[in-house]
Amino acid sequence: MQNRPASSRPGLWQRLPVIGRLLIAFWAVLLAAGAGATAFLLHQQKPIVVAKVSPQSKPHLPAQPTSPANSSIVSTPAQKETTVTAAGTQTAAAPVPAKPADVTLPTAATTISAKAVPPSPAGSAAAVTQQTLPPIVSSAASSSPPASAPVPTDKTAIAIVLQGFGYSDALTYDVLSRIPAPVAVGISPYVSNIRDIIARAHASHREVYVTLPMQSAHPERADEGPHALGYGNSAADDQRELEWCLTRAAGAEGLTDASENGDDQPGGGYATSPDFSPIASAISSRGLLYLTGSAQDGRRTRGMTATAWIDGDADAATLDSRLAALLPQDGKPAKILLMVGPITPVMIDRLANWLKGPAAQNFVVVPPSAFADSGVSNDQAANLSPSNPIAPL
Repeated sequence: MQNRPASSRPGLWQRLPVIGRLLIAFWAVLLAAGAGATAFLLHQQKPIVVAKVSPQSKPHLPAQPTSPANSSIVSTPAQKETTVTAAGTQTAAAPVPAKPADVTLPTAATTISAKAVPPSPAGSAAAVTQQTLPPIVSSAASSSPPASAPVPTDKTAIAIVLQGFGYSDALTYDVLSRIPAPVAVGISPYVSNIRDIIARAHASHREVYVTLPMQSAHPERADEGPHALGYGNSAADDQRELEWCLTRAAGAEGLTDASENGDDQPGGGYATSPDFSPIASAISSRGLLYLTGSAQDGRRTRGMTATAWIDGDADAATLDSRLAALLPQDGKPAKILLMVGPITPVMIDRLANWLKGPAAQNFVVVPPSAFADSGVSNDQAANLSPSNPIAPL
């Protein structure tokens, strides 16, 4: 048997026309490209899936102290500060510049800006509640007003005390910003933030006189509060209430028996009775001045005596008239210690205008301590004359 020759029939690829071969090659290339792109995308998506399922662990941070003094900011002179947030992340912050001398936090040894009190930091032991009060300077600078100049002899000297200071933030700011020093202020010991108020008055170079609550000649007309001295108290009771008031008056220049309600002591008030003598001696032994509301109080301790009163709750025309009547009509120099109260917006406005008006050329304002003596003097009593009327509150 003879072997058959191999078939010479062409294969399928060879039998395909040219256009068929091109189509097959095109689809093969397209499928290969799609497979490669799919593999690339799957490779790129793997880290994203992992990141969502397993977030990167955060480094362990040492425990931070919870004290307000070391709350969140750590700084060194040569490095930027690092703030540690509650979530445990860290952010860089620029170094905190030193606070200027006129803008500091409201503590006993710092200052506050002249027109606004910045928010107190968390944990501050002496947060200031007023938001529009003038500055408190350092305790070393504000322990007392500067020493007063000698009382002039060729011009009338006027000392002024504004009673009822510190009850209102707005009126406190108006007094400190509009009424020039050395006009002094009188403060009730019942004012809640009395230490802050005394510091602010001293920062504006004013003397401070704290009211000593005492039973008046007519106790049924006025309530002097739970710490009043006087009738119905034993000697031990009076001593206890005096110590309370002295504690409240720490830093003040003196005490006074006058309040924003006026002088209630003449004609039988407790300050005119013999029982008040040991209290007056205790006040003097503390180095405090005592400012009495009138010469009738019979002051025999170191201090001053008021020679004129003006009701601060009067209208503008009445205030202008009473201020104009203060100066002696004969033009002779005199010493006048004026008590004004209560403090009202109208009173502040009229007093400020009077102190810088034409009448100011005829007198000089001095602090009340410039009139201090060992008792009621003839010079002070002489000022209580019809030509220098008293306008009681």
